[in-house]
Amino acid sequence: MFNRQRSREIENFAIALAREFAGRFPPDAGRDDAQAAARLARTIDEICDRAASFQRREQLGMFRRARFGTAFKLELKHAGYPPEFVDSLTRRLLLVMARP
Repeated sequence: MFNRQRSREIENFAIALAREFAGRFPPDAGRDDAQAAARLARTIDEICDRAASFQRREQLGMFRRARFGTAFKLELKHAGYPPEFVDSLTRRLLLVMARP
């Protein structure tokens, strides 16, 4: 009924995506100047595109998307991002993945 191997692959992808985000836009990166804001927006768009592509390829259901979101969220919190930012980014990512 529940494929643990596939669930682990989903979690691993979510963790890798969060680490990629953290590598491209570290938690201590300046968020005050326009250049940093543009880089943040570009990074978020690219991460969302990769997540949407993963969703189209894997056809994740609601529970697996939730598992993906939880793994992504925990990894960003562990990296040191503010909780409000983590919640907002995770919500946006999951909304992108929920689109048909």
